[in-house]
Amino acid sequence: MSKVVIVTDSTADLPEDIVTELGIGIVPLRVHFGDQEEYLDWQELKPEQFYEKLASTHIMPHTSQPSPQDFVNLYKKVANPEDDIISIHISSQLSGTIQSASMARNLLPEYNIEVVDSKMTSMALGVCIIEAARAARAGKDKKEIMELINYYILNTRVYFAVDTLEYLHKNGRIGKAKALIGGLLKVKPILSLDDEGSIYPVEQVRGRKKAIDKIISIAEQNAPRKDKIIGCVLHATLPEEALIVKEKAEAVFQFQDLYFCSIGSVIGSHVGPGLLGFVCSPAKE
Repeated sequence: MSKVVIVTDSTADLPEDIVTELGIGIVPLRVHFGDQEEYLDWQELKPEQFYEKLASTHIMPHTSQPSPQDFVNLYKKVANPEDDIISIHISSQLSGTIQSASMARNLLPEYNIEVVDSKMTSMALGVCIIEAARAARAGKDKKEIMELINYYILNTRVYFAVDTLEYLHKNGRIGKAKALIGGLLKVKPILSLDDEGSIYPVEQVRGRKKAIDKIISIAEQNAPRKDKIIGCVLHATLPEEALIVKEKAEAVFQFQDLYFCSIGSVIGSHVGPGLLGFVCSPAKE
């Protein structure tokens, strides 16, 4: 029997047990330290290894998208020509990954491949992937799963505070937050992704404690409801502060699912250490 197979890329920062449980296909991006060191995101470089390495070097890491052949290899591994592949990826405003996926689709005309620009990344993308994979596992057809995906693309929000804009700026991913560069001593910019998948500034606060409060406050103000929420607390090297984010979120929202995740090495290359974030989406009823 034919089936629907969900594929994404490593920037979704999905918990590895969920990837295994739901049979999600992952194409890794690459992280480079200079010209000599190259690692596959999450496969060869786990978050804790990445941040340790980042702290011990003066080299600013950079990243690269998968090749079309990387996608061809995975598509052939996870699906047969009679199956439907839905390949959902990091915002095209942040990476050329979706271009490689589209090229791979053209190289496999015998396969049924739908390539989707999520206009998101990290676990904002991850929430969409998990719900799509659960629907596929439950036997939903491609049309039903695409409706679900489009719902989560429209309704998932992410808010995050970074310690510095240096990484976003030097890696060319700063988007509309560029206006904030310069003189932000102890100021924590709170950022989000707009409807096109670009980074934009939401607000600025002084200090991490105020940033945590503001992240949850903004999420509350923008959420269409407070019950049956799918959420995720994100962090880069700040597990204790992330637990505070989790506690404050649980005081405001009633969660259907709440994940607690580390930022992987590709996204970490662009945001640096010291990120705290919160993903919020009303579950589709």
